[in-house]
Amino acid sequence: MKKQSWLIAASVLAGLIAVVPVTSADESAKVSEQVTASSQSASTSDRVQTTSTSESSSSEQVTAKQNASVSSVSATTTTTVSSKPAATTPTKVAPVKNNVVVAGVYYLNDKPAAGTYHGVVYGKDGKPFNGTQKKLMYVAGIIANKRLVNGKYYVGGKLSQGVYEGKQYDEHGALVDGRYFNGYYYANGVKLTGTHGGIYYQAGKPFSGVMSNVLYHNGRRYAGYHTAKFNNVTTLFKDGSLFTGTRNGVYYKSGKAFSGVLNNKLYKAGRKYAGYHFATVNYASKLFRNGSLFTGTYHKNMYEAGQKLTLVSRKAFPVKNTVLTNAAGKRIGTLKAGTSVIIYYGSQHGVLVTTTAGKRLGYAAESYGIDGPNIVSTFYYPESNLHDLYLISDKSTVQLDIMTNLKTKQETHVAVTTKSGNSGIDTIKIKAGRKSINWHAKYQSNQYGRWQVTGGTIQTEHTAAPIKFHGKIYFKTNLIFQTSDEHYKITKTKLVTGYVPLSYLSTGFKGGVFAYNPLGGK
Repeated sequence: MKKQSWLIAASVLAGLIAVVPVTSADESAKVSEQVTASSQSASTSDRVQTTSTSESSSSEQVTAKQNASVSSVSATTTTTVSSKPAATTPTKVAPVKNNVVVAGVYYLNDKPAAGTYHGVVYGKDGKPFNGTQKKLMYVAGIIANKRLVNGKYYVGGKLSQGVYEGKQYDEHGALVDGRYFNGYYYANGVKLTGTHGGIYYQAGKPFSGVMSNVLYHNGRRYAGYHTAKFNNVTTLFKDGSLFTGTRNGVYYKSGKAFSGVLNNKLYKAGRKYAGYHFATVNYASKLFRNGSLFTGTYHKNMYEAGQKLTLVSRKAFPVKNTVLTNAAGKRIGTLKAGTSVIIYYGSQHGVLVTTTAGKRLGYAAESYGIDGPNIVSTFYYPESNLHDLYLISDKSTVQLDIMTNLKTKQETHVAVTTKSGNSGIDTIKIKAGRKSINWHAKYQSNQYGRWQVTGGTIQTEHTAAPIKFHGKIYFKTNLIFQTSDEHYKITKTKLVTGYVPLSYLSTGFKGGVFAYNPLGGK
C-alpha cells in the first residue's frame, strides 16, 4: 500500500472540516480542486437558509463523526499547511495613451511627451510647439511659411524676403519702412507715393513730371520757368506751379497760352487778337479791335466800348440848349437848341451826340426830368412814330400865343385860369380868341369820404413834324380841352390850331412850358 499524506483543508462554514487523503502529486492536484469546490459549496450553503428539522439533525451527526475522524488523524500523523500564498507570475498590462493626441496634448506611454504626430511637432509638455527648433520657426507645431511671426516674415520656417498682405519685407524678415529697398523708397512696407522730406515720390521713385498741377524734377519742384506736357498741351510752369501772367509778349493763364476775353482784352494764343473781331462778354456780343474793346464807327454802325449803339435819329435836334459831357461826366460844351445832330441810345454815359458828318460831340441827358407820367425829352427826332406836346404848369394862370399863320404872324391868345379845391381842380376858365369855357368839377361822397368824379386838362394832339420858318423851328399842333364825366365819357373841345415855337419847349411861356415826348423811334 502506497504511503499516504494528508492535506487538511479547512473551511470555516458551520464548523465543517474536510480531511482528504492525498497519495501523489496528481492526486494532490485533484484534492486541491475538490477543496476549492467544497469551499465554494460551503460558501453557497452559507447563503441558503435551512428550514428542515431533519436536515439540521443530520448535519449535527455528520459533524460529530468528522470531529472524531480529525482527532484520530491527529493522533497518528501531523500535516503542516503553509500560511503564505502560492507564488504567481505577474501579468504585463499595456499603457492606455501611447502615440496619441488627447485634448490637444501628445502622449507616449501615458505621459505628455515631445514628438511629431500627423505632421505636427509637439514640445516636451505635449503641446504644439511654438518657437525655434533646429533653426526653424514653428507656430502651433507647424513650420511658419509665408506668414508673420512677431512682426517678422517667414518662409519655410526661416526669415525671408517677400510681400505679405501687400507689404514688403526684407531678407531679414523685417518690414521695410522709411528707407530704400531694391531701389525703391518704402513707407510702412509700401512703395511711397507722396511728398516726404521735401521729395515727392511716385511708386517709390522720386517723381519727375506733373502731378496735382505741380511740375517735379527728381522729386522736387522744378525751379524757374519750364514747359511740360500737361493734359496733352504744352504748359508753362514757374517754380513748379502753373504760370499765369505775361512772358515774352505772350499771356498765359494757368500755364497755357490764353485765347479768349480776359479783363476786357481779347487774346488768341496768348497775344492780343489783331484786327476787328466779335466776342461774347457777359452774354453780350462785343466788338474788339486789336484786342481792345472798340469805340467808333464800324460798317456804318456806332460802337462804344465794344457795344453797338442804337441809332435813334439822323435829323434830331435839342429842344433847348443842352449841356454836353465826356465819358467821365465832365462838362465839355453846350449844344444850342435846334442844332441838327445824330443821336444814339445805348451808352452808359447818356445819349451819344455826333455831328451830321459823324464827329463825336459828347453825351447829353436823355431827358430833362419827369413830371408825372410825361418824360420831358431833350431831343426832337422826326423818325418817331408819334409826337406830342404836353402842357406843364404848376401855376393857377397860364398865358401863351398860338400862331395861326406864320406868314401873316396872326396869333390867337390863350389864357387859362384854374382854381383848386381839397380834391383837385374845382374850376377851369379858358379864353382862346372868341371861345370861352367855364368848367366845374363834380364830386361824390359816402360814409368813407368825398372825391372828384370829373376832370379836365389842356393838351395837344396830332402834332406834326416841326418846320423851319425864317430860321426858327415851329411845331404845328391842335390845342384842345379834354374832359371826362362821372361815367368816364371823354369830350374834346378844340381851342385853336396853330404853330408853337420851339422856344415854348426850351424856355417856356408865362406860367408853363411844353414838353416834347417822342414815342417810338428806330
